[in-house]
Amino acid sequence: MAGFASGAFLRLAEAIGASQSAEWTPSPAVEALRNRDPIAWTHLFEREAPAIYRYVIARVGSPEEAEDLVSRTFEEAWKHAEAFEDRGLPPRAWLFGIARHLTSSHRRRLFRQPPVLRLDVVEQAARERDPELLDLARAIARLPRADAEVVVLRFVHGLSAHETAAALGTTVDAVKSRQARALRKLRHALEAAPAERAGLAAKEG
Repeated sequence: MAGFASGAFLRLAEAIGASQSAEWTPSPAVEALRNRDPIAWTHLFEREAPAIYRYVIARVGSPEEAEDLVSRTFEEAWKHAEAFEDRGLPPRAWLFGIARHLTSSHRRRLFRQPPVLRLDVVEQAARERDPELLDLARAIARLPRADAEVVVLRFVHGLSAHETAAALGTTVDAVKSRQARALRKLRHALEAAPAERAGLAAKEG
């Protein structure tokens, strides 16, 4: 994890309730999912639905929309169960990819692209007025979308580089490149943030 802001990333994950770990699924369980075994799918839903919900609600802000999109994510996964491959990755990466696609498609139909991370969700959660946490969320919001996606999946939701690549439908090298570029920008933004806050406070005062 990025050392310069590891604490802030962890607090950001806690603020939106994101999970920082994913359970690997052994080959027999993968086959059970591919064969649409009801018990395997019940276990998958119970284990992963909360993480998918937290990912979606951080993008759409509405509990009703988030619940609907989580249901649609699992419906889509069930429909295309045979597409899930045993590549040594947990199903979470596959589910995140489906949820990301559905969320983007859903919001585009409403004439707007969903943010990677809604600032109001962070601001509501950061009731203790953690300035570093809000600085980080705002800096992520200013990143190019592709870079912000990588940062949020890697450091907020705890996916590995391989899992993130699978969720985004790209390569591990592309993920690492976007991550390095994004972290450089975040480092500069966080270094400048205290001075910016001080300037705003002086103007308001």
